[in-house]
Amino acid sequence: MPWVWKGYPKGWGKGGFGGGKSFGGKGYGGEGGGGKGYSNRPQALPDTFEVNPAALFTGTVITYYKFQGYGFISPDQKGVLPNDKVFVFWKNIKSADRFPSLLKDAQVQFTVSVVEKRGVKTLQAENVTGIGGLPISVQDEVDQKKTFVGGQNLRYTGTLKFFSPKQGFGYIKIDPGFQYDKEGVPEEIRVEHQEMNCGGGNPEYIENLKVEFGIWMTQKGVFKGYNVTLPGGVPLPAAPALA
Repeated sequence: MPWVWKGYPKGWGKGGFGGGKSFGGKGYGGEGGGGKGYSNRPQALPDTFEVNPAALFTGTVITYYKFQGYGFISPDQKGVLPNDKVFVFWKNIKSADRFPSLLKDAQVQFTVSVVEKRGVKTLQAENVTGIGGLPISVQDEVDQKKTFVGGQNLRYTGTLKFFSPKQGFGYIKIDPGFQYDKEGVPEEIRVEHQEMNCGGGNPEYIENLKVEFGIWMTQKGVFKGYNVTLPGGVPLPAAPALA
């Protein structure tokens, strides 16, 4: 089923998204869009535009909001697609990562389809891969920059006290008895959205679930959960896909 637009997430108010940074003008404007910036109403396709689902395009990721799971691609073939900008949703990214994502300025290839967002027919990228059809691999590059407690492959156990998709994080209580190669590891650590391994899916709201995970330390010395799964490395339960 094609993804149907459900509106922008909360927080798109005055000053833009994410700590006051704006996109395309002076913030996103108002509550949920409008104003002097990026409008939350998708741009309708011209009546005469026809989609060839087999046509393959290349382009550059101009922005991607990893916690919300969407962004935009600028096609290299200018003037072929309306507005020279295509919406991309995380479920249409071909990736082996724990949570499919894109990096700004990344080169990708894709096909397009027509979807309906808020009653307007518009374009959406499909089958998004690296150039040549290679699966998108973002997390391996990011993981190489992490400092791990006990190494990248060492696993710990504990209880996921909660995870909130809306907030984009949760907390894990580590089982007692572990010894660490770094000082200061607390009994409870935070886990971010992108470290919830749902086998490529989107995590749902979770409470009091036994989990397995690694631990990494930020440059500021904060310890966080890494690659959180069910015991034995089984992916976490994923939220139902939007119809």
